[in-house]
Amino acid sequence: MSDSESVFEQPEAEAVTVEIEPEAAAEEVKEPEPEPEEPPKKAKKPRKPMSEERKQQLRENLKKGRETSLANRRAKAKKKGTFKKAISLEDQEKEEQALEIAQAKIAAAEARKEQREAAKHARAEASEAKELAKQLRVELDELKAERAESKKKKAAIKAEADQKAAEAAKKAAEAAAAAAEPVAPPPTPTLAGRALSRLMRGL
Repeated sequence: MSDSESVFEQPEAEAVTVEIEPEAAAEEVKEPEPEPEEPPKKAKKPRKPMSEERKQQLRENLKKGRETSLANRRAKAKKKGTFKKAISLEDQEKEEQALEIAQAKIAAAEARKEQREAAKHARAEASEAKELAKQLRVELDELKAERAESKKKKAAIKAEADQKAAEAAKKAAEAAAAAAEPVAPPPTPTLAGRALSRLMRGL
């Protein structure tokens, strides 16, 4: 081997081991879940025709079973005491009488209740009528007071008008009396000597 060959000679690559966790491996590699297979349907077998003797036997067995179950139920009911005792005629009459008495009491109670309600309604109506009468009385008193006040105002106005008319008539009478009095002539002045001489000269 030459030097040049030794120079370009490369070492062999070491093997690298990679550890994969089981969870990561499970996540990475997921196989598709197989679809649930439907169970195969069984084919129905056709029924064999039943004979009349077999039908009769089954009917009798069913009848016997019902009778025994009824007897068992009755026995259990007797033990528990759930069967009603036979009621005698006297007990029936007593129950009927008690029922009639109870119905009569209920009817009387309802009648009393209706009477109380009617009385209550009547009292309410009477109180409403009283309140209305009071209100009407107050309104009537107010109207009377207003009418009396208007009458007073009218009387005062009339008296004032009469007083003014009397004053006017008095003034008119005084004016007429003053006009009817004779007016005295103005006094003639007496002429002194000089005034008399002057007057004569002017003539």
